[in-house]
Amino acid sequence: MFQHVLIFLNVLLSHSSHILRTNSALTTTTVNKICMSKLNVLVIFSIGLLIAISGTAYVIKQPVKIASQASSEKQMVKSLSLHGSNTVGETFAPRLAKAYLKTLGAINIKTIPQQSSVEKIIQGTLPSDNTLIQIEIRAHGSSTGFTALSENSTDIAMSSRKIKGKEYNDLLQKFENVSEHPIALDALAIVTYPTNPVNSLTSEQVAAIFSGQATNWSEFGGENRSISLYSRDNNSGTWDTFKSLVLKPSKLTLSEKSARFESSANLVKGVVNNKGALGFVGVAHVGSSKVLAIAKSSNNPGTLPNGYTIGTQAYPLSRTLFLYTKGVNQPEIAKSFIDFVSRNDGQKEAEDAGLVSYYPSHYRPKELPKNTPLRYRELASMASRITVNFGTNTNNVDASKEQRDLTRLRNYVEQNPNQSLVLVDFSRSERLAELKDNLSLNQVEVFDTLSIEHPPFAEDDIEVWIF
Repeated sequence: MFQHVLIFLNVLLSHSSHILRTNSALTTTTVNKICMSKLNVLVIFSIGLLIAISGTAYVIKQPVKIASQASSEKQMVKSLSLHGSNTVGETFAPRLAKAYLKTLGAINIKTIPQQSSVEKIIQGTLPSDNTLIQIEIRAHGSSTGFTALSENSTDIAMSSRKIKGKEYNDLLQKFENVSEHPIALDALAIVTYPTNPVNSLTSEQVAAIFSGQATNWSEFGGENRSISLYSRDNNSGTWDTFKSLVLKPSKLTLSEKSARFESSANLVKGVVNNKGALGFVGVAHVGSSKVLAIAKSSNNPGTLPNGYTIGTQAYPLSRTLFLYTKGVNQPEIAKSFIDFVSRNDGQKEAEDAGLVSYYPSHYRPKELPKNTPLRYRELASMASRITVNFGTNTNNVDASKEQRDLTRLRNYVEQNPNQSLVLVDFSRSERLAELKDNLSLNQVEVFDTLSIEHPPFAEDDIEVWIF
């Protein structure tokens, strides 16, 4: 447009100059002055014209912009907070949060890292009513989750161990109710440098190493190399589980020389960069480290953690992961989230995160020890084992765990109605008949029971198999 105005000016000036110069009464100097005067007027006129045109365009566009602002609605925000376990919070909880938002129909789902590497916010927007949902995750360790729950600074506590008696009583006194929600099965993995020639250790050997009683890999068939220890920190539920399953049975304590880590990922980074390293993490966080097989004793073969050995608790360092809530009137978004985690969609995220679904799945053993009885081999060739076990000692039965397992099994049977259940016992205990009756009361019918004499399995739990 500006170029067109200049052409117009040029034509106008040329024409004016021609007219003036044809008038003989005027001198050349006078003509030039008149032309310059006209030029000034025309330039000012043209600039004004340009401003007017631009201004008109601006005025025309401006009402549209204002109308757009007036039509937008204020965005409502809903928030949910999960504090606690690094094992749950580092990978699993973010996956659950994203999957949960997707089921709600959220769009623009994204992860917002926070200042600490173990903190993040997962958020998404519900297009139906423009609601922004933010899920805050702080994974500083299981103990911090129970502290936050007690201080009313989180909706849900994440834990890689069962709540302690004192934690439970403190919460119960404040909020009148504490709810436990098992969400997945996990295990402690004993990890080392990728090319370490040692493949297996017993639980007692692991305890001896982490207590500082054994300090060189040559004591276990490895190279002549000092052992460097990598452990989770005191806030970690993984540390509490390790202490409970490994150190306490041998009445030992952790060596002061062990390095301590808040993050499982950082611990594994240290292990894969140290040829003498030995550490422990949740099985979902092993990365590129080498995982050692663990044996209950020198009389048992070592077992690697996988879906089958963790689910059936054949792996000695298996455990359960939990969410905990307080009070009776929980926020609707917290109840909705826990309901999602408990359903099939949420349980699928457990398997995708390298964990084992809390709800029963079934496996067929790939390999059995050479001394396995023939009847058991025949069973394994025709049936699959469900990831539910029941204790054989009536005096040591955990009532809450057994009730959860009965519920798990009932849910499995409801989803798989055309399969027959068989209970297998190696101890000839009275529990077999009692368990069959309990299952019947919970609407789970047992097709048959099988007692097998096999001393290496004598102290094992009652197994559940399906045809």
